[in-house]
Amino acid sequence: MGDIRITFGDVSDSENELEFSSDSEVLLSKDSALNLSDSEDDSAIKSTKIELQECHLRSVPVEEDGIPSQNSCGSIHVVFASIMASLGGVLFGYDIGIISGAVLQLRDEFCLSCSFQEMVISAMLMGAIAGSLIGGFLIDKYGRRLTIIVNTVVFLLGAVVLGLSPNYPSLIVGRLLLGFAVSLSATGECIYISEIAPPKKRGQLVSLNELGITLGLLLAYLVNYLFINVTEGWRYMFGLSAIPAAIQGVGMFFLPKSPRFLALTGKDAEAEEVLLKLRDGRKMQVHRELEKIKSSLSNEKEHSGLGLLSSSDNMRGRMFIGAGLVFFQQCTGQPNVLYYAPTIFEGIGFESDSAATLATVGLGCVKVVMTVITLCCVDKWGRRRFLLTGATLMGVSLLLLGIISHLNDHVYGSNPCQESVQCTQAATDLTNNFTIPYSTTPQVFIANESYTLSEAEWLSYYMDNYTAAPPEEPHVHIHGSTLGKIAAFTSLMLYVAAFGFSFGPVSWLILSEIFPASVRGRAISLATVLNWGTNLVVSLTFLNIIENIGVSWTFVMFSVVCAVSVIFIFFAVPETRGKSLEQISKELNNRSLKSGIRAYCKRLHCCNPLTGSPIKLPNYHRVQSTDSFNEIS
Repeated sequence: MGDIRITFGDVSDSENELEFSSDSEVLLSKDSALNLSDSEDDSAIKSTKIELQECHLRSVPVEEDGIPSQNSCGSIHVVFASIMASLGGVLFGYDIGIISGAVLQLRDEFCLSCSFQEMVISAMLMGAIAGSLIGGFLIDKYGRRLTIIVNTVVFLLGAVVLGLSPNYPSLIVGRLLLGFAVSLSATGECIYISEIAPPKKRGQLVSLNELGITLGLLLAYLVNYLFINVTEGWRYMFGLSAIPAAIQGVGMFFLPKSPRFLALTGKDAEAEEVLLKLRDGRKMQVHRELEKIKSSLSNEKEHSGLGLLSSSDNMRGRMFIGAGLVFFQQCTGQPNVLYYAPTIFEGIGFESDSAATLATVGLGCVKVVMTVITLCCVDKWGRRRFLLTGATLMGVSLLLLGIISHLNDHVYGSNPCQESVQCTQAATDLTNNFTIPYSTTPQVFIANESYTLSEAEWLSYYMDNYTAAPPEEPHVHIHGSTLGKIAAFTSLMLYVAAFGFSFGPVSWLILSEIFPASVRGRAISLATVLNWGTNLVVSLTFLNIIENIGVSWTFVMFSVVCAVSVIFIFFAVPETRGKSLEQISKELNNRSLKSGIRAYCKRLHCCNPLTGSPIKLPNYHRVQSTDSFNEIS
C-alpha cells in the first residue's frame, strides 16, 4: 500500500513553541501503516488525528468519536470577556483625562487657587491609594469578576456626586470615590484578563485594558473640547462617565469567572467547565492546563501581608520589579501630561482654553495609535524591547522639550496659578460694596501690640492688606511664538507616543504576569500603592515646581529620570513573552536580582574589560544563551 499523507493547516504548540507552516504534511510510511487494508485507512487517519491532538498540536478540535468539532466560540468568549473588562480601562482613562479640561472651568467658577486646583486633581489619587490598600484583599477573597461588578457601582456613585456638586467639598468627595474605583479597576481587570487568556494571546488581550485607557483619555479630551465653552460644562464632563460604568456592570454578569481563582478556592469542576468554554471545548488541552494550574498553586506558599516582601518564592525580587516599573511609570512625568495638558499648552503659547483643549485631542489620538501598535506586536517583539525603546525616546523628547522651553523662556507669560479676572473682579466688587469683616472693636497686632481701630481706619487697613491687585496681562511676544509652539507640540507628541507603547501598556502587562496566583491581587495592589503615591506627589507639586524652577528645568529633571529607568529595565525586568503564567512563576522562583544583573553584564563588553573581544577562530561561532531571562529583547 502507498504512503498515507495527511495535510493540515497552520498549527502551533502553545507551550513547546512547535510551529508548522501552512499546509504542512505528516507522512505515514509503509512501515507505520504495514498490513493495513483500504478499509482500515479511515481508522488510521482517525487515530493519527487523535495523536496529533495529544501531542499538543493546536489543530481543529476533535471529539472523542473522532469527528472534528465545529465549536469556535471559545476564542469569542475570551475576546468578549476581555473587551467587557477593558471598559473599566475606558473609565480609568476618561476620569483621569476629563479633569484636565474641567479644571479650567472649575478654577473660574469656584475661584480656585493653584493649591486648590492641585487638590481637586490629587483627591482622586488619594482615593486610589485607599483603593490599592484594600483592593487586593477584595480581589483575592471575593474573586476578580465580582470585584469588577461592585466597582462599577462606585464609578456610578462618583459620577453622580461630581455631576451634581454644589460646592468645593463635594468635588473632593466625588474625586475620592472615582480614585478608589480607578485603582480597583487597574488591578482587577488586568488580573482577570491575564487569567482567562491563553499564553500566546495574553499580551494582546491584557493590552486591551491599556487600549481602553487611551480611548478613555481621547474621549475625555473630545468631551473637554465640546463642553469647554458651555456654561457649567464640567457637570456634563463628569456625569457622562456613568454610561460606560453602567454598561460594564451589566455585561460582567454574563461573563465567566477566572478559572485560576476557581481552582484556588477548590472549585475544580467549575474551573474545568469555564476552561472548556474558553478553549473551544478541547478536553485534552483543558485537562493539561487545569493540572498545571493546580500544580502551580500547590507549589506556591501562602503569603501574609509581610510575606510579600520575603525571600520565599523570590517575592522580594518580584516586588522590586513591580515597584520599579510603577515608580518610573509615574516619575517620568506622564501624570502631569494627563492632568495638566491644557495648562501646559497654554503655557507654551496656546492662548485660549479651547485652543489648548483641542491640542490635547492630538495627544489622545497619538496614544491610541501607539497602543494599537503595541497590542498587535507585544507578543511578537517582546516586553523588554518596547520598554527600553520607549523609555529612551521619552528621555530624548523631554530633553528636547526642556531645551525648547529654555530658548523660549520669558516668551510666554501665562501663569497657571494666577487668579482669574472673574474672581479678582468679584473680590473688587465685594470690597466696593463694603462687605468687609468689621466688628465693633476691630483690632490689629503690630509688634505684638494690640491697637483698636475706627471704621475708617479699619477700611483703610483692609484695602491696603487684603484686596487683590488687578491681574497683569500675560506678557506674550509674537516673535518666534509659532516656531516655539510647533517644536514644543512635536516634542510632547513624541513623548506621549513613546509612553503609549512602553510604560503605558507594558507595565500593567508585566505586573499581571510576575506574581503567584494565590497572592496576585495583594501583590499588584501593593505595587499600585507606590504607583498612586508617586502619582500623588508628582501631581501635587508639578505647578509649584514649574513656578519655582521653571518649565525647562522641570522637563530636564524628568528626562534624567527616564535615563535611570532605562538602566533599571535593562538589568531588572525579565522577558515574559510566550510563556504561561505557571512557567513565569517557576523561573522567577529561581532568579535573583544579582544573578540577573550578572547575566546581563556578560553581554556588555564594558562590564568585562579583562576578557577583551573574542578571538575569531576558523570554527568560531556565537551560541545563543539558553537562559530564558537572558533574552535582551
